[in-house]
Amino acid sequence: MTEEINIANVENFITIEDTEISDISKIIQQMLAIKSVDNSPAKKKTKPYSIDDKITLNGISSNLAMLIEKYHVESYHIVEEAIACLSAYEPCIGRDLYDYYFEKYIEVLDDKEIGYTDMAKIKTNSDDIYKSIITKIKEQIYMYKKSEIPINKQQTYISAITAYVFYKCKFLIPIEK
Repeated sequence: MTEEINIANVENFITIEDTEISDISKIIQQMLAIKSVDNSPAKKKTKPYSIDDKITLNGISSNLAMLIEKYHVESYHIVEEAIACLSAYEPCIGRDLYDYYFEKYIEVLDDKEIGYTDMAKIKTNSDDIYKSIITKIKEQIYMYKKSEIPINKQQTYISAITAYVFYKCKFLIPIEK
């Protein structure tokens, strides 16, 4: 006895995962490559303020501040170098990264019903906003997608990139305009 296979139902039996190829995953892969090579990274190009100034201005709690500082100190130069390396092939990758984070920032503000100009409310909710941005980015980029980057490294490197973008004043209360 031969059973017929209904083509319309085939997709119910096959799981297809998209391969992750976002700018953030490219930056993470470049960061991993930089860390694996024994070379000294370029000198850190910092702004005329410290990460502590940015943390204080935004009223970040001490626990989150400790993580942000850790990622900033340990990874800022690696993120910067990764973006610089990728810019040779994709000149807009840095600007696209900032735009992507800004879009996620506005989404989080909308979700929390906070106006973009309501600095007092932003400062009061800064920890939750910061963590929500990381969660949204991780979910959107890696959920249900195949990636060669191990899950623990995804979290670590997204946190490092987020600290970098935060320091560059692309979300939360900026130090300079």
